[in-house]
Order: sequence, then C-alpha cells, then structure tokens
Amino acid sequence: MVKLFRCVLFVCLVVKCTAFLDPISTGFFVTTAASSTFFMLAEITGLTSLRCKINFMECCNKHHIKPNFTGLEYDLKNKLYGQDLVFTTVLRSVKSHIENPNPSKALVMSFHGWTGSGKNYVTQMIVNNLYVKKLRSSFVHVFNAEVDFKHQSQLQHYKDQLQIWLHGNVTKCGKSIFIFDEMDHMPEGLVDAVKPYLGNNPSIHGVDYRKCIFIFLSNTGGKEINKKCLETWRSGYSRSTIKLSDMQELLERVAFNDKSGFRLSGIVEKNLIDHFVPFFPLEREHVEKCIKDEIKKLNLKRQILSSEVNEIMDELQWIPTDLRLYSKSGCKRIAQKVGLVLAT
Repeated sequence: MVKLFRCVLFVCLVVKCTAFLDPISTGFFVTTAASSTFFMLAEITGLTSLRCKINFMECCNKHHIKPNFTGLEYDLKNKLYGQDLVFTTVLRSVKSHIENPNPSKALVMSFHGWTGSGKNYVTQMIVNNLYVKKLRSSFVHVFNAEVDFKHQSQLQHYKDQLQIWLHGNVTKCGKSIFIFDEMDHMPEGLVDAVKPYLGNNPSIHGVDYRKCIFIFLSNTGGKEINKKCLETWRSGYSRSTIKLSDMQELLERVAFNDKSGFRLSGIVEKNLIDHFVPFFPLEREHVEKCIKDEIKKLNLKRQILSSEVNEIMDELQWIPTDLRLYSKSGCKRIAQKVGLVLAT
C-alpha cells in the first residue's frame, strides 16, 4: 500500500513539474517518468512476467528457458562427427531430464576424450538449445580449473566459495547448468564440494538442485578411449560397435585413480555421475568434414580443390605415426590450418 501511494505521488509530481518545462524537455521527462512508473507498478502488482516478456530482464521461466530438442538433435547429428555414442547419450539424457517435471536428481555427465574431439562443442550445443541467451545466459555457469582454481593451497577457500556460488545461483534459478572444464587440472578434493547437490536430496537449506545439469569436461581417459578404438579397428570392427557400457567402468576407474580432479572423489565413489561419455578420436573422414565446414565459413568465390583439403590434412599431426589413423588434435586446429593453406 505504501509503494502504491508513493507511485501515485510520483505521478502527481511529474504532472506538476512538467508545467514549467519547454516541449522537448517535457517529452523527455514524461517518457522517462512513464517508464519508471510502469516498472514501479509492475513491481507493485507482481507483473514480473511482463518484464520477462519484453526482455527487460532474464527470468527463470519459459520466456528465457526454451528447450529445443529438435535443434539439439540436428546439431548433434549434422555438426558433430564420429561421435555416435555422444549423440545418443546426450540427446536422450538431456531430453528425459528436462521433460521430467520432478527428476529424482540432478543430471550429471562427465565428458572424456582427447583435445579437439568435441567436448566443449557439444556442451555449447546443449546450452544453445536450452537457453534463449545461450552462453550469455545468467543461468549458465562455466568454471575453468586452470583459471578459477589454480592453487591447491586454497582448496578450502575454493570449496566454501563454490558452495556459496551454487546456493545463490540455484536459488535464483533451479534450472541452472554448471560446467566444469579442465577437470584433469582441478585441485584434488575440490569437486567433492559439489557432492551434496548431485544426489536425491529434495532440499538443501531450502533449495532444490534436482533440476540442474552438471557437466564435467576432462582429457582424463583419452589414452584408454583411443586404445579401445584402435583395438576395435585392428580386430576388423567398426567403432560404432563399441557400446556405452563397454566404456563406463573403464572411464570410472581411470577417473577415480588417475591424477585429476576426480581422483579418490566421493562423486565417483558414490556413483553420482549418471554418464561417463567417451569422445572417440577423429579419423580422416571426420577431420575432412571439419575442414569443409571451416572453408564454408570463408564464403570463398571459387571451388576448393581436393588437393588443398589434403594439404590442410597433411598440416595436422596423426597417430599412430605408422598408421596416421587419428588426428592428434581432433578438429581443434582446423581453422588455423585452413587459413595457412588457403592464404598462400
């Protein structure tokens, strides 16, 4: 009631004051006052949703969180190469979690594989198809271990700050996503600060975390993934015959025992990670598609020669050295190599 009285008084003062202003000043003053009055009334009358609709502010509702599973499926199918397991696992798990009005726990996925295999790329696809503002959304939180958690000596400080950050942001929006990059460089023990929020607890200090999504990105397990792919190839089978169940125990064991942010962590020990998702090394056919995608971005007005594509591929490093089967850096250095070859 007090707010309403103040709002009415404010309008009256505006009318009184404009009698002494020239026409131009009056127009500016009235426009500004009208805008201020509108948002004051919106606050008083509870019209926050209106402010969301006109994009005055980002809100944790259907106006700014719009899951587009058709778009996610298209991106994973047409822009990601050589990752059939990733396509199936990510699409199904994200879709089922988002569509469930009462999920039993937060969705937790751990992406493993060598650099350039698509871990960050897929993470961006998920974000871009869930949030209207995409990576600029205030509900998307990205941590990089090499930037945000550089010092093992500050472990307890990091833990305390991380829990405060989680509580504050999930209080603001229960449908937040948290991305932890470079897990292989995270201080050992830090990730357990997140453990209480990944389970089946319906409420922690009055906040429900079960609609959140947590994604961990790590190079840990890359050698084991590559070895499995190479063994499958040497046995005469396609990599598509490798099942997710074939990799889960392997990646879980490596994550728990190898030097990384997951080493001896309760998150792994208590089976709080729903999916260990392997990103396979990219073969020549996959890298060639990445090269063609990058060339398209240049909008060149001439036909690209196959010899130029081969030259770009020759600029990359391949493993094993005797077979040159997999790109050592995946598609990560493609843009630079395309520029190097086509600029000559």
